Amino acid sequence: MTAPFLSICGVCKRFGDVAAVDNISLDVDEGEFVTFLGPSGSGKSTALYMIAGFEDPSAGDILLRGASLVPVSPDKRGIGMVFQRYTLFPHLSVADNIGFPLRVRGCARAEITAKVADMLRLVRLEKFAHRMPHKLSGGQQQRVALARALAYDPPLLLMDEPLSALDKKLREEIQFEIKRIHNETGVTILYVTHDQEEALRLSDRVALFNHGAIEQVGSGRDLYERPATRFVADFIGNSSFLRATLERRDGACGRVEFPDGSGLDGVALVGEIAAGAGVAVMLRPDHVHLAPDAEGALGARVVATTYLGDCLHVVAATSWGQTIDARVPLGASDMRLPEVGERIALRCEPSRARAFAGGK
Repeated sequence: MTAPFLSICGVCKRFGDVAAVDNISLDVDEGEFVTFLGPSGSGKSTALYMIAGFEDPSAGDILLRGASLVPVSPDKRGIGMVFQRYTLFPHLSVADNIGFPLRVRGCARAEITAKVADMLRLVRLEKFAHRMPHKLSGGQQQRVALARALAYDPPLLLMDEPLSALDKKLREEIQFEIKRIHNETGVTILYVTHDQEEALRLSDRVALFNHGAIEQVGSGRDLYERPATRFVADFIGNSSFLRATLERRDGACGRVEFPDGSGLDGVALVGEIAAGAGVAVMLRPDHVHLAPDAEGALGARVVATTYLGDCLHVVAATSWGQTIDARVPLGASDMRLPEVGERIALRCEPSRARAFAGGK
């Protein structure tokens, strides 16, 4: 069996009594784009810094192409790194910034010139070769930093929240560029962000961190549609969690009953949940629809609406005091939309819902 390109094997990092990273393991294929996603303080950046060599693991090992990186100093690992701050040399031009790691490695002048030209084309900054960093926009500076990190053909590129300082529109533009560059170069990328939309847009797989551990690894679709824990369901996308009772269990699915007597049949059950137990039923707004009548539907009262262009976001209150979100697609311009205070009936897609233990 071929060894994984990168293996993180039972890695821990403790700072005194605090476990910043707690026994994580992950294999990454060559050419894959994997994002470490999670809230602030969840351990994702610390994990990245251990791969880069800026932090030493308290336990475990990190293997690149089957060889341990732990005893190797950061400057000998040959790993590219892009930070949130662009860290460009202010006294060097764009071309000289990109060529700097090649000069440090003693490459020939002709080789440096050719490689810098290739990198400028890759990040589409050919016309800016002689410009100084302070005359570039934030997005352009980040593209220079990316070109510099790729100039010496590293086997692995690490990116630590590289776009968090940019505004939303520019961030989306650079995300597109990063994805294009990944597709063109085939470089293996580990990317850290707390922005779930960014993670879903860029990644082949996402590793979701929580309190130093990895809660779930999978594609964005896996995490959104098949969350393995309540934390994943709550962190990825928007969800309503309604109290219910598991009325009947049938293998991995079951029928749940809400406090008003309405129910859903065929809801996927996450974990071992016995019939009669309280559950929290996850419902995504795009899986909740307006029903033409109350039969078999969940009754609620509209408490807020937000126009989002392609849909109306509706927040409604159930009879037992919880709220549920729904997205109503906007069709014809004269279609009637629910108003605040109005009683509505909502139909949920049971095959898209998930029930977790605990009814809170």
